[in-house]
Amino acid sequence: KTSRDGGQTAKGIAGQIETTEAELAKSGTANALAVAKRLKAAREAFIDVVDFVAGNTKASPNAVFAGSVPYLMLAGNVMAGWQMARGLLVAQEQLAQGQDAAFMQAKITTARFYADHLLTKAPGMRDAIVEGADTVTALDLASF
Repeated sequence: KTSRDGGQTAKGIAGQIETTEAELAKSGTANALAVAKRLKAAREAFIDVVDFVAGNTKASPNAVFAGSVPYLMLAGNVMAGWQMARGLLVAQEQLAQGQDAAFMQAKITTARFYADHLLTKAPGMRDAIVEGADTVTALDLASF
């Protein structure tokens, strides 16, 4: 589906993620800035993969399809990280209004954890997808 529209739908979502990054930066809290940094790196990795998939599906389908499972994992992790970031922004607002402090702080901490421990994997996943096809397709099927 990514190659069908040249990656435009995926890039549209990436644009929405970039808007959230700007909102995090505007917030200016240490947690928001840390999440923004990780989300940006993950979004950029995602866009690189989208460009790879859209640009190579016809010319090198095996190279693209070799990374199909990691691509789905990357997309899922980036989308989840985006939603966690959005939740962090809401939790900060609610916390400032005195709403359920323990719960809101847990939301903020969870978003930070996700960014620090899951979004940080996105650039490596990008490398495996964009640069790792040769090792996936190197063995003859009879070798399995």
